[in-house]
Amino acid sequence: MKIMKANAGALTNFELLDFLNSRGASKDTTRVIAPIARSEYKVYDYLVETAASTQTRESVNKSADKCKDFKLAKAEILNIINLWPSSIVELLPIIENLDDREIDTDGILELVKDLLPPLPTAESPRENDEEETENGEQS
Repeated sequence: MKIMKANAGALTNFELLDFLNSRGASKDTTRVIAPIARSEYKVYDYLVETAASTQTRESVNKSADKCKDFKLAKAEILNIINLWPSSIVELLPIIENLDDREIDTDGILELVKDLLPPLPTAESPRENDEEETENGEQS
């Protein structure tokens, strides 16, 4: 692989996950054979459980372009794409000096809901409790 431009900028979690996939990282049991470092597998395992696993290049690029309309800094756009805030409480720590800037936070949250795919679902602890009682085990 030839490096075209070193340190061209920060990567989104989706881009990092895509890069690790291109190098051979996967959930496959034969992943020991792939030329990936153990630390890269740990990063891969983490990213597969986050929003990056359901994002597409198109949704990431479109979200970044639309976020520019809100006059956000590059780091703020990157964090919105990576963290995927679904409420104002999750959005407020991402945007610096929100009181001094006129930013439509509701518009940003609406943008996230419209453009980015839904978060990966995880089993709730409640569902696990019900399964245990059905099998005759008590919690």
